Amino acid sequence: MGKVVITNIGKIISGNLKQPVLKADTIVVQEGKISQIGFSGEVDVENAQHIVDANGMVVTPGFIDSHTHQLIGDWNPIHNSLRWMESYLLAGVTTLISQGEAVTPGYPGDPAGMKAMSIAAAKCYKNFRPGGALKVHGGAVSLVEGFTEDDFREMAEAGVWLVAEIGCFGIAQPDKVKPMVGWARKYGMKVTMHLAPPSVPTSTGLGAHEIMEVNPDIVAHVNGGSTAAPLRDVEMLVKETDLPLEFVFNGNPKVGVEMIRMMVERKVFHRLIIGSDSPTGNGLIPTAVLRTVVQISSLNEVPAETVIAAATGTTADVFGLKDVGKIEVGRAADLLVIDKPAGSVGADALEAIEAGDIPGTAMIMVDGRIVAYRGRDTRQTARYVKVDGVEKRIMTPEDYLYGPYRFSGEVLS
Repeated sequence: MGKVVITNIGKIISGNLKQPVLKADTIVVQEGKISQIGFSGEVDVENAQHIVDANGMVVTPGFIDSHTHQLIGDWNPIHNSLRWMESYLLAGVTTLISQGEAVTPGYPGDPAGMKAMSIAAAKCYKNFRPGGALKVHGGAVSLVEGFTEDDFREMAEAGVWLVAEIGCFGIAQPDKVKPMVGWARKYGMKVTMHLAPPSVPTSTGLGAHEIMEVNPDIVAHVNGGSTAAPLRDVEMLVKETDLPLEFVFNGNPKVGVEMIRMMVERKVFHRLIIGSDSPTGNGLIPTAVLRTVVQISSLNEVPAETVIAAATGTTADVFGLKDVGKIEVGRAADLLVIDKPAGSVGADALEAIEAGDIPGTAMIMVDGRIVAYRGRDTRQTARYVKVDGVEKRIMTPEDYLYGPYRFSGEVLS
């Protein structure tokens, strides 16, 4: 893969809360990695294989969805839909993190079956890229009676590094799961636990006290999954712990507003991560992460670049993903060019988000390769990118409804 230069950028949103907006207008990509960030007159643009003109639009890291429930393959049995993960990619999500493949038909409930399934899913998603590009971290293991320390060692050696949200499936009682959480951590796994009343038939209602007793690495769907826990539980987790707290699209919007208000007041926004909690019976929403960014920014009056960091770099930090989530030299070039939707009161994508308008994607790049110019259901942008001097514009209603979402003959390599 050669050298690609993205220039004429209006704003670069880093995904890093410590410096959310970078002072630069050009990104140089070499062999799929970000090699330089700076102004056009300062970086090396010689011998570029392709030039992408961002036309003054905003560039962000690809979004990371911290909460999905896929099975092996790109099929969703709840809605009987194919290629749903590809649709998420086309809405700007470049990385998915599993919280358990509990939607797999005949989901096993014994240690041997659960271990085998988690290892298989982790290995499959290491090789399978939905839409040809989406990065999926699958194989999250649900805790069941009978697991031993050797099981966690074996799973970790085989590539399993996620414990599915405790409380969704399997055992959830603190006295039973605490030894397993210790074993999981010993072998480098990340542990999530959900705060919610029971939702799906296999789930267990858990409150703040149980979560604080177990002390997981992440608290899932703090604003509801989809029914919310009492606000006192949310307040307890915000004020009395330092745990990362997840906000999901498929949650309770009123509790979500209160959750963010508490986090802003306590100055703990750095603990916020964002997911969709999909697919669920609440719907399959490819733009869920983007819409959640809009909801938080507009209703709680938080700067758009700050909320984008929660959906990118902060999530990467919480899960230990060193190669994605931020625009910085050395990381994978997983990048979005986004713009205000046509007719928005905002001057750019950031102002549109803060005003409550959902921006559109003008380009989606993964590992330095353009995989799409517009998603299936993102808004029509006010501006368009140019690639090697050619504007990538949606020209007809048929293009908007049926494609082209990707231009396979023009993929950059």
